[in-house]
Amino acid sequence: MISNLSKTKKEYMNPETEHKILVALSEWETKQLFLNPSCSIKVASKEIGCNTKYLSYVVNKNKKSDFPTYVNNLRIDFLNNYLRTNEEARSFKLTYLAAYSGFSSYGKFAKSLKDKTGFNPTQYIVFFDIKRNSIINYLK
Repeated sequence: MISNLSKTKKEYMNPETEHKILVALSEWETKQLFLNPSCSIKVASKEIGCNTKYLSYVVNKNKKSDFPTYVNNLRIDFLNNYLRTNEEARSFKLTYLAAYSGFSSYGKFAKSLKDKTGFNPTQYIVFFDIKRNSIINYLK
């Protein structure tokens, strides 16, 4: 006989707790705290008001990525918006754009950009400029 315990899936987190963390995470995004180059899951969990395991669980489940990738994607999205709204920024040095977007190093910026868009930073800026903002549509 199969017990009822094997049929029910144990819940890792109360849905109410998950919702609270998602709301706090949304506020965290709105405040653009991901732009801090020292941003880590430990720092973010303190800012959000939960522990790192819960934050990791919520990001993995709801954002479909691990925390570092999630933060780097937010930074790339921030950069997309910045380049779209500030044409002059397209002529800025790539190292400046990397730092302005919250990346702690140019290497992390270049890897994240390549992973998300398929372009290295130089290609990305050239493509962005040539296509007059259409890279946003290309990425989505």
